[in-house]
Amino acid sequence: MTDFLEKRVIVCGGGLAGLSAAVTALEDGACVTLMEKAPEVGGSSALSGGAIWAFADFEELRAAIPDGDAMLQWLVYDNIDAARDWLATQNVTLAAEELHAEQGRRARSINPPQAIAALADKFLKLGGQLRLESALDALIVVDGIVKGVRIAHGSCTQDEAAGAVVLATGGFQGNPELLSRYVVRNPDNLYLRANAWSTGDGFLAATQAGAAASPGLDTYYGHALAAPPARFSRLELRDMSQYYGQQAIAVNLRGERFADESDGTAEQVLNQRLAQQPGGRGFYIIDQELMDSPVIKGRPLLTRVIVGRAQAAKAPVIVAATIAELCRKLSAMGVPESKLFREITEFNRAIASQQADDLEPARRRNRKSLCKPPYYAIGVQASITFTMGGLQIDERARVLRRSGGSSPSSAVPPSRALTDADALSIGIGADYRQTAIAGLYAAGCDAGNMSHFDYMGGLAVALVTGRTAGNSAADYVRTIP
Repeated sequence: MTDFLEKRVIVCGGGLAGLSAAVTALEDGACVTLMEKAPEVGGSSALSGGAIWAFADFEELRAAIPDGDAMLQWLVYDNIDAARDWLATQNVTLAAEELHAEQGRRARSINPPQAIAALADKFLKLGGQLRLESALDALIVVDGIVKGVRIAHGSCTQDEAAGAVVLATGGFQGNPELLSRYVVRNPDNLYLRANAWSTGDGFLAATQAGAAASPGLDTYYGHALAAPPARFSRLELRDMSQYYGQQAIAVNLRGERFADESDGTAEQVLNQRLAQQPGGRGFYIIDQELMDSPVIKGRPLLTRVIVGRAQAAKAPVIVAATIAELCRKLSAMGVPESKLFREITEFNRAIASQQADDLEPARRRNRKSLCKPPYYAIGVQASITFTMGGLQIDERARVLRRSGGSSPSSAVPPSRALTDADALSIGIGADYRQTAIAGLYAAGCDAGNMSHFDYMGGLAVALVTGRTAGNSAADYVRTIP
């Protein structure tokens, strides 16, 4: 008879995804051990703004993120309401639903520290075992089946038997080597806008065991932050985020516009393009009208509040009565004066003459010239909050094997996440995903390609995939004789 430890579920990672997986598996009757690398649970979820949002319309989601995995996007889209309702049953306080940003996406917000504490408390009350300062070192695989994990604690390692393992270690944004391999040539171009513990432990362990990496490994979420010499703590990362970039003129240190600033659902797309510029730095240039405007339509936070925070942190903030004076002041910081002046005046001319499509790069939205003095140039630095690429999973959160072929998402018309009956009905068979690595699941940022360049929210993906992984892992260990 199998020892009970060989039938338990081990969850690696104690952020929202890991805690959701662990509590769900316990509720489904599994024995669960949660391994957290840091001295406390929470991960980057604890530093987030707390909005658990979803697109209001799936076609809008696909239009924004056409290169993401359609089935996994359906998984999140279809299950977000039930997952948030589940959170409420765990004594997590959720705000009333509200619109989120301009796209009419629906959101319910949590207070991250309260939510993490409530889930951790529920986990312990249900009999879960919590192991802190315990990092995933490797997966134990026997005859192609995951049988446990090797955990590093200080300078020691220890093997832990398990019937199923859920990877929720938070992505690889804290690993410079992986960032340079997949994301950006010089990872020093990126501030880390997250906790420092997510260094790709789940991704590395799984790929070393034969797991498939998802598409989109070079894409990530983040916002431009106040540039050096600004100084701030990790608790101020959101306060230092310069969310208004889509309305600004964004230039690099060569004085050139380098992107359509208005691309994407928010400033995170511009941030990714900023990271490719020299030093990952540049300037967001705005006028007084933009300074006095909301950062996001329908939200009360004004741009001048964010700029004021950056200025107080000693970020480069230049103020001038004219465009010419602004360019002259920026030349003292190494930005070519004449080139910058031509760039701004050509932008203003094209907008005023309704020729924004002729700009290079074009400006497709937010077509407003800068014409109300004074003018401001705010130094910005690209950042990364979480990686969008990761392990390839199916709609049961099973990690797929690298040698097993591609995801059916590339062959099946985009539709809701498939059940076995759905698979049979379209002629691909109920065992169409038999390329999964037995006993291995992934959730949150360890699961890749739901977001791809633009994004569909971090907490929603963490919550839904965590619940899915926890349920699937518990179901699997029940089948072990």
